[in-house]
Amino acid sequence: MHRTVFMLAGLLAALLVGAPAGAADNGLTVLAVPPASNGQTRLQVEVTDPALQNELRTSQARENLFRVVVENAGAQVKGARRMADSNEGSYTVLAFDQSGSFASYWSDAFQLAKAYADALGPRASNHTVAVMTFGQSKTTHCEERSAAGLQACLDKVAQSGTRQLVTRLKFYIQQAVREAASKQPLSRGGSREVIVFTDAGEESAALKVKDLATEARDKGVRVQIVVFSPKSTGKRSNAATRLDEMSQLAEGSGGRYIQVGDVDARQAVTGLVGALENLYWLDVGFCGVKRGQSTGRLSVEGLSGGATTAWSDSVSFRQKAEGSATAACPGSVATGPSPARTGTGSKTGTSGSVTPPGKTTGNPGTSPSTQPGPTAGTPGSPSQPGTPSGSPGTAAQPGGTPGAPDSARPSSGLPWWLIALLIGLGLLLLGVLIALLTRRRSEPAPAPQVAPPVAAPVPTPEPPAPQPEPAPATPAWKDPFATLPETRLVVVRGPAGLEPFYRVHKSAFSIGARAGEMDLPVDLPQLSGHHATVQLFKGGNVFVKDEHSTNGTFVDGRRLNPGERVQVRPGQSIRLSQYLEFTLVQPGLQPSAEPPAGVVPVVAAPPAQPSAAQPSAEAPRAKARTLYSPARGDDE
Repeated sequence: MHRTVFMLAGLLAALLVGAPAGAADNGLTVLAVPPASNGQTRLQVEVTDPALQNELRTSQARENLFRVVVENAGAQVKGARRMADSNEGSYTVLAFDQSGSFASYWSDAFQLAKAYADALGPRASNHTVAVMTFGQSKTTHCEERSAAGLQACLDKVAQSGTRQLVTRLKFYIQQAVREAASKQPLSRGGSREVIVFTDAGEESAALKVKDLATEARDKGVRVQIVVFSPKSTGKRSNAATRLDEMSQLAEGSGGRYIQVGDVDARQAVTGLVGALENLYWLDVGFCGVKRGQSTGRLSVEGLSGGATTAWSDSVSFRQKAEGSATAACPGSVATGPSPARTGTGSKTGTSGSVTPPGKTTGNPGTSPSTQPGPTAGTPGSPSQPGTPSGSPGTAAQPGGTPGAPDSARPSSGLPWWLIALLIGLGLLLLGVLIALLTRRRSEPAPAPQVAPPVAAPVPTPEPPAPQPEPAPATPAWKDPFATLPETRLVVVRGPAGLEPFYRVHKSAFSIGARAGEMDLPVDLPQLSGHHATVQLFKGGNVFVKDEHSTNGTFVDGRRLNPGERVQVRPGQSIRLSQYLEFTLVQPGLQPSAEPPAGVVPVVAAPPAQPSAAQPSAEAPRAKARTLYSPARGDDE
């Protein structure tokens, strides 16, 4: 019974939480927010709301269909134009993961890319597409402006296959973003995007997803991620984390995250071409910027039929308190943050929510693009967009009492069947709880249990007096290097903050950039997560093994092959990449020259000492001193 109640309660909670999130659709995405200069900037937005798309196609004053809300400042939309109506070009980079782990998805990725080329069709004459492969290094194979040329280039690159050992995924996504921004600068308008085909494998944690997404948005480059997720994650325990990072990168740059298998990947990839038809440039002027302000946050709203039908998430941008930006805002422009929209799935407005369709504003002369005025009452309460509170002719709520929230609140976006289902589940849960309580009350009380008579305790003899415990014996001292000889890695070159030397205190001593997992973590971008392992044996022999590192492991200047393991003697150098170098030191052992091939090194016997007379019984015996010498045959 209890299990049934908990299951019903969990299902009801999941529907209550998940249904609004699933119903919500903002309908607007901010793709590019260049730094504002002298109170002016130009935003690039994508419109996905069907009602707003239809109205924009027929409107002669598109700027009146957009509204920009800025925290701690004001903004006005001075112009709006569709990118497809101009001769501005577009630049796209198709980037393919060429690492070995992507081999099973290689042909499928190129089939999706060819579908994208087919969807371009005649648009390709004004659209440049570059094809790039990346892994440990990158190669840009071609730049095409025709669908046929792009198809031929894709066929040629597909034949090269996957041949690179590692993947520097985020680094080369950053390089692709910068390449797209340099080929199609924001000053020339147009569109920039990078479409990445990958399995989200990554060998480096040097770059942060948040920084990469911020750079892409500043440059106006959308990053579209097409992920082929592995069917089994046994080889990569962090696969889920990598997928989440790719999703955050796509959403943070204004792009889309397409996971093959979860959606129709072909339709989603070809849909990226159609999205270019709904890109708009908005010329925005700021006012009321405070002195010393360097950053800000804004969101864009779309107006259809006098009501807010779409809005974007709030994004940050760089603002400068200079020129007209510091001037006072006119009375028709409101300043201040927009209250957070809470989720019933309905598309509510911002500070002072929207007017329902069919109702008019208190000030008929106000343009739909005018910023909402300050609200009368508590922040976030619905009020009519128009002139500020207190202006003649402005009503807080038309057709109702001032401040009444129901007069300007859109209806819930939940479908009737979902509301009925939620009510039914709630009643069912209530009935189960009532039945459970009734059952507990109807159960007879248990009969009181009579305790058996307790016999009188038998007197026990007094225990003997406790004897004094002997003093605890002092534990014998143990030499920490009794099993492994003292071995040191003396730092010759490396980043600031390293110790002069590090002791190899275990038989397998790992070195790399992965903090919390390596025995010696070094914060160095050139190091792989697990770069190399130093192996120490009881007899004193030392080996170093390269763990398939990106920038290599070197012993006395010779680079080891990936996975190769060689012996290192005292005095020899161990270098990881070009920026971290150690010298092997074993106190008590002298560096020896490399023996010729096939000859087993032999430790020379110490010179004979003159025999000394046997010490008398009273004379103290000299303490023995042990020198470690490498033993043969213990390297396995």
